[in-house]
Amino acid sequence: MHYLYFHAYAMLTGLLLGMFVDPFSKIAIGVFYILFCWFHVCVLLETTPMNFNTGAYCPQCQRVTGLGLRHCNICAMCVPGKWVHCKHLQRCCDKRLRKRWLNLFKLIVTMYSIMTVIHALKTPWLLVLLPLHIFVLKLTYK
Repeated sequence: MHYLYFHAYAMLTGLLLGMFVDPFSKIAIGVFYILFCWFHVCVLLETTPMNFNTGAYCPQCQRVTGLGLRHCNICAMCVPGKWVHCKHLQRCCDKRLRKRWLNLFKLIVTMYSIMTVIHALKTPWLLVLLPLHIFVLKLTYK
């Protein structure tokens, strides 16, 4: 699933839930989304392509790349050896960064699920969102 879908889900679901919840929940939704965006920007800045030109040759890129880099066939670029390709972020990144980004997103989906169940006691049709939360949470485990 493309990371823009994750942002669209978090923003639209947060706006929809924000119309039916108390002010504290609105603040929590906003803070979590800002934190999610900030962390995503950090991941994007951390995973910019490297170009060391130290003398190692990559036959797939057909150019000189840095030492300790390996070629990612999906990204079609050379990345540090400890990086893996993340289908959610659509780029190669450090395993720890990927895990933190996904855990934060899972926390947001879980918070939305709990808020949906709690506020469905007052507005029952909000339970329609619960299968969406479960579906999106399931997508992060593939």
